Amino acid sequence: MKNLWAAILLIAFLSQTIYTPFIQQVYGQTQARRIAVLDLRGDGVSDSEARTLTDRLRSRLVNTGAFIVLEREQMDEILNEQGFQQSGCVSDECLVEIGRMVGVQEMVGGSIGKIGSTYTLDLRIIDVQSGRIMKTVSEDYRGDADGLLGVLDVAAQKIAGKKAEQKEEGSTWYYWVGAVVLAGAAAAVLAAGGSDGGGSGDTSNNLPDAEGIWPPGN
Repeated sequence: MKNLWAAILLIAFLSQTIYTPFIQQVYGQTQARRIAVLDLRGDGVSDSEARTLTDRLRSRLVNTGAFIVLEREQMDEILNEQGFQQSGCVSDECLVEIGRMVGVQEMVGGSIGKIGSTYTLDLRIIDVQSGRIMKTVSEDYRGDADGLLGVLDVAAQKIAGKKAEQKEEGSTWYYWVGAVVLAGAAAAVLAAGGSDGGGSGDTSNNLPDAEGIWPPGN
C-alpha cells in the first residue's frame, strides 16, 4: 500500500512539473494572435537596412510564441492582387486597411531613424478591428548598426508582453523525456510493491494509527 501511495504521489508531482507547463505551452500556441509587420520606414537608414531589420523583427516576433506572423511574400502577394502599394503607408488608418486586406488581427508599423550617433526605434501595434493603438514600443541605441539586431529582439519581447530579458523557449524534447521517466518510475514503484507483497494480503500494518498520522511510523 505504501508503494501504491508513493507511485500516486510521484505521478502527481511529475505531471505538475512536466505536463502542466507543456499543456500551457500548447494552449498558448493555439491562442497566438495573427499579426503582420509593415516594412519599417527608414530615416537616416537605407531602405535595404530597414528591410533587413523588418525581417529580423518578424522572425523575433515568431520566436516569442505569442503571434502567428504573416510572411512578407504572402503579404506582398495579397496587396499586389488588390493593387495596393504599401510604400507611403504611414497612418493608422492605412495600417488598418492593410490588416483587413491580409486578414490579420493586429498590425505593427513604425520607423527606425538615426540622430547623430543614436538610433531610434519607434513601433506601434494596432488592433485591426477597432483601429486603436494597443501598444507602443520605443528604443534608443548608440553604437554600430549591427547592434540594432539585439534592439529588435528586445522590442519583439515587449510587443509580446514579455520581459525583455526572457530567453527564447527551446524545443519540447524534455517533455517527452519526462514522460518516459514518469512511466518508468511509476512502473518500477508498482513492481516493487508487487514483489514485497504490498499489493495483496493483509494490509492492516499499512493503515493509519489511532492518531490518524499518515504514513505510519511518523
